Amino acid sequence: MKIYYYFIFFIYCLFTSILADSGYSNKEFNIFINGIHKELKFFRMNFDSDFSNISIKSKNSIFGVRVFSRRNNYGEIIIMSAGVMGRYLSKKMDDAIINNSIIYIPTIITIHCVSFQGRDKVILSLSLNSKLLMQFGSGEVSAEMLWAHIKNNITSSKDFIDDDISPKTFMADIDFENMISARIALEGKNNPRLSSILSTALKASWVPGLESKLEDMLVSHLKKNHSDLMEKVMGNKLEDEQMLRIGRQFFIHIQKPYSDIKKAHMIDSLKYVWKGNVYPADLDSYYSDYRKKHSL
Repeated sequence: MKIYYYFIFFIYCLFTSILADSGYSNKEFNIFINGIHKELKFFRMNFDSDFSNISIKSKNSIFGVRVFSRRNNYGEIIIMSAGVMGRYLSKKMDDAIINNSIIYIPTIITIHCVSFQGRDKVILSLSLNSKLLMQFGSGEVSAEMLWAHIKNNITSSKDFIDDDISPKTFMADIDFENMISARIALEGKNNPRLSSILSTALKASWVPGLESKLEDMLVSHLKKNHSDLMEKVMGNKLEDEQMLRIGRQFFIHIQKPYSDIKKAHMIDSLKYVWKGNVYPADLDSYYSDYRKKHSL
């Protein structure tokens, strides 16, 4: 375990000095946009290349893309777009780890799907955590799971797009949330105290009518067991919506083997420090004390 975190620290030292001086450049943004366009063309997706853009809101980098559907296949187009981008993001991240290089990965991806209903043009818009797309692209998240999430976050409009579709999500530190969720899962793997909640959650996961109960259970578990960690490390008391985002990612991670969770946490940590952040020492201190207290 110590060797793993020394590795994280080494990667941090290697990369953050570079980012402190330069950050991401327009060249890196253009490379990313061109890469996404190439993937969309490969899968014969109809999209507006002039619309693609990258914006910065709070601590998040947001990539926006506009795709077009026929009258009745907007769901297919949205899922295909998510899959194409998730596949590309996963490949880029794997290449960066292998080559010890820094790449640009957006925190949030916003998909705007233009659909024609009769004579009216309707724009369906949704914003997704890029990590969720990577999990979809690598097969960790199914199309049914992703679509269930999309349906709860999609909005529609005519001939205009609201840039603040998900203002609370845009203002939260999503990369930090991702890193926290993977660390909680890493520490919780093989913890007998989690066996009952996981057993129930696995049975209820994404079953119609039970999803809301599962979400309530995840939020309740995080509040009871990790609210002090959240407040100490993140600097403020978390709202239920933020707890739920962390809980959903925790649930995806905890079902995987320990080695896969460790790799996911390494990826999330790299994405976090690439932005010029420091891996929070309070997180290590909290879990060091936690393991001693519970003899884990």
